[in-house]
Amino acid sequence: MNYKTIESVITFLRMDNPPVKREDSQEHIIIKEFAKPIDIAEYLRMYRDVGAELNWLDRFFMDTSELNSKINHPNTHIHTFSINKKFAGYCELIKESQYVEILYFGLTEPFIGKGFGKYLLNKTIELAWNLNPEWIQLNTCDLDHPNALSTYKKAGFKAYKTKIEEKRIK
Repeated sequence: MNYKTIESVITFLRMDNPPVKREDSQEHIIIKEFAKPIDIAEYLRMYRDVGAELNWLDRFFMDTSELNSKINHPNTHIHTFSINKKFAGYCELIKESQYVEILYFGLTEPFIGKGFGKYLLNKTIELAWNLNPEWIQLNTCDLDHPNALSTYKKAGFKAYKTKIEEKRIK
């Protein structure tokens, strides 16, 4: 497959305090931590299913041993989302000494635009705060879903930095 490189605007966001916990539940949604060791092929299938339309490519260019080390590191927490027993997306959290980074968060195409994103983002934020950080952070770029930045801000994140990076796209 041929790839090209473009400039992309990256926005870095941070949340310094947990939001008010919502007591909503959706019985048809299951959030489950991925058991380790995580199989690389299964991980990449999930990564592709969520990120293909958003040009998530970084993990495909990563050396297999490096990827295995990252996804199976004790500080990496990957949670899958199932809706009505169908894979709907996942989040990947990285616990650092002071903060938790939401490295990846996304839904598969059949579940986008149906109201699940807000609920699952709130649950992801809750999972991140459950790791007892001083703050949580994430970044998004102009290649992500057009509503990503505004959704993160509505959830309580504040932008603190932007930069331009070269990104590979299909």
